[in-house]
Amino acid sequence: MNIATKILLAAAFMSMPIVADAQSENPRGIFMMTSFTGKLGEMKAPYEQYKICTDSVTLQVVAQGNVFQISDNDHQPLYFTGEQAQTAADRSTRIYESYSDGFKLKWWSNFRGHLYYPENDWCVEQYEKGQYSGLGSVYFNALTGKSEPAKKKSLLGTWVIIGGVDELSDIQAKLPSLAAEYPKSKYLNSYIVFAPQSCTIITPTMGNVAAVSAYSKRSFTVENTVKQVTWLSKNSVAIEVKETYRTSYMILYRLTDGSSPLEHIAAQYVYMAKQ
Repeated sequence: MNIATKILLAAAFMSMPIVADAQSENPRGIFMMTSFTGKLGEMKAPYEQYKICTDSVTLQVVAQGNVFQISDNDHQPLYFTGEQAQTAADRSTRIYESYSDGFKLKWWSNFRGHLYYPENDWCVEQYEKGQYSGLGSVYFNALTGKSEPAKKKSLLGTWVIIGGVDELSDIQAKLPSLAAEYPKSKYLNSYIVFAPQSCTIITPTMGNVAAVSAYSKRSFTVENTVKQVTWLSKNSVAIEVKETYRTSYMILYRLTDGSSPLEHIAAQYVYMAKQ
């Protein structure tokens, strides 16, 4: 064996652990499903689905138009497992070909008569980081964006939905009780994120992206509907909500602590999993 061959073999041997390690990372970050292998063979992802992978929880987001549904579908953080199951009877989810920019997820399907899912066979989902639809990009920017104090009196930013009131008379006296009730209310971890051309409503189970065509100090226009804004302070507002037989008001507090809606929602899912 000549020296050149030895050098090539040594270089190949040294590179093997690096390649292996690169394919065995634990998925962390936000990934979009780009392809699916199931009943019809390999195909482009038939629906818009994302995985939010953290050390504490895995959240799944499925988009339908401008609506984004979020759930704890996997019930655990995702860790590299390798493709092969431990035994022939092992049907647990497999994570493999996993690196910083993507991974494959293989799960066992018991569905009957499903268009894409086979009966009693494996499905494979390919995920890639940094891939979003147009509205997906708006939603995830709102979900993960870090809150910050406003430099001026502007709706732009991240707001917590504290609650609702039927009228604004004596609203300043009502604010402390709304804030006190918030942790046990249906509004817990519900947000509105105002961006220059959109507003995104975010809750622990869903999101909705709507186009905003105009802002002013006392109103904004969302999908051709003008919403009146009453400023209660620099960091709190009342948004008019007109219904068929009445008008009510949604009370918002600006989030300014540098956190994102996702941090609070993920923590809520972790807490619920421990109960």
